[in-house]
Amino acid sequence: MATKIRIPSRVVEVLEKPVERTAVELIAIGLYRDGKITLRQAADLVSVDAKEMLEVLEKHDTYINYGIEELEEDIAYAKSGE
Repeated sequence: MATKIRIPSRVVEVLEKPVERTAVELIAIGLYRDGKITLRQAADLVSVDAKEMLEVLEKHDTYINYGIEELEEDIAYAKSGE
Protein backbone atom coordinates (compact mmCIF):
# COMPACT_ATOMS: atom_id res chain seq x y z
CA MET A 1 0.00 0.00 0.00
CA ALA A 2 1.33 3.40 -0.93
CA THR A 3 0.37 6.59 0.82
CA LYS A 4 0.95 10.13 -0.32
CA ILE A 5 1.94 12.76 2.21
CA ARG A 6 2.63 16.44 1.81
CA ILE A 7 6.05 17.51 2.98
CA PRO A 8 6.60 21.24 3.44
CA SER A 9 9.11 22.70 0.98
CA ARG A 10 11.29 23.86 3.91
CA VAL A 11 11.71 20.21 4.90
CA VAL A 12 12.30 19.03 1.33
CA GLU A 13 15.09 21.59 0.97
CA VAL A 14 17.12 19.98 3.77
CA LEU A 15 16.41 16.32 2.98
CA GLU A 16 19.01 14.35 1.08
CA LYS A 17 18.06 13.36 -2.43
CA PRO A 18 16.19 11.33 -3.50
CA VAL A 19 13.58 12.65 -1.09
CA GLU A 20 11.39 9.54 -1.19
CA ARG A 21 14.26 7.26 -0.15
CA THR A 22 15.35 9.65 2.58
CA ALA A 23 11.81 9.85 3.94
CA VAL A 24 11.47 6.06 4.04
CA GLU A 25 14.90 5.81 5.67
CA LEU A 26 13.95 8.30 8.39
CA ILE A 27 10.64 6.55 9.03
CA ALA A 28 12.40 3.18 9.32
CA ILE A 29 14.97 4.67 11.71
CA GLY A 30 12.23 6.18 13.86
CA LEU A 31 10.30 2.89 14.00
CA TYR A 32 13.52 1.05 14.86
CA ARG A 33 14.45 3.55 17.59
CA ASP A 34 10.96 3.17 19.09
CA GLY A 35 11.33 -0.61 19.12
CA LYS A 36 8.39 -1.09 16.75
CA ILE A 37 10.46 -2.99 14.16
CA THR A 38 13.65 -5.04 14.16
CA LEU A 39 16.87 -4.25 12.36
CA ARG A 40 16.02 -6.72 9.60
CA GLN A 41 12.53 -5.21 9.19
CA ALA A 42 14.07 -1.73 8.97
CA ALA A 43 16.51 -3.01 6.35
CA ASP A 44 13.63 -4.50 4.36
CA LEU A 45 11.76 -1.18 4.46
CA VAL A 46 14.80 0.66 3.16
CA SER A 47 15.59 -2.14 0.64
CA VAL A 48 19.10 -2.79 1.92
CA ASP A 49 20.74 -5.71 3.69
CA ALA A 50 21.29 -5.74 7.45
CA LYS A 51 24.92 -4.63 7.14
CA GLU A 52 23.95 -1.59 5.06
CA MET A 53 21.17 -0.80 7.54
CA LEU A 54 23.76 -0.70 10.32
CA GLU A 55 25.62 1.92 8.27
CA VAL A 56 22.39 3.91 7.83
CA LEU A 57 21.78 3.81 11.59
CA GLU A 58 25.35 4.88 12.31
CA LYS A 59 25.02 7.78 9.85
CA HIS A 60 22.02 8.96 11.88
CA ASP A 61 23.68 8.41 15.29
CA THR A 62 21.27 5.62 16.18
CA TYR A 63 22.28 2.93 18.64
CA ILE A 64 21.71 -0.69 17.77
CA ASN A 65 19.03 -2.50 19.77
CA TYR A 66 20.07 -6.13 19.54
CA GLY A 67 18.04 -8.39 21.76
CA ILE A 68 16.59 -11.88 21.81
CA GLU A 69 14.03 -11.11 19.09
CA GLU A 70 16.73 -9.94 16.68
CA LEU A 71 18.96 -12.92 17.51
CA GLU A 72 16.11 -15.37 16.87
CA GLU A 73 15.24 -13.57 13.65
CA ASP A 74 18.87 -13.72 12.48
CA ILE A 75 19.12 -17.42 13.32
CA ALA A 76 15.91 -18.18 11.41
CA TYR A 77 17.15 -16.11 8.47
CA ALA A 78 20.50 -17.94 8.46
CA LYS A 79 18.75 -21.32 8.55
CA SER A 80 16.48 -20.35 5.65
CA GLY A 81 19.43 -20.17 3.29
CA GLU A 82 18.41 -16.83 1.78
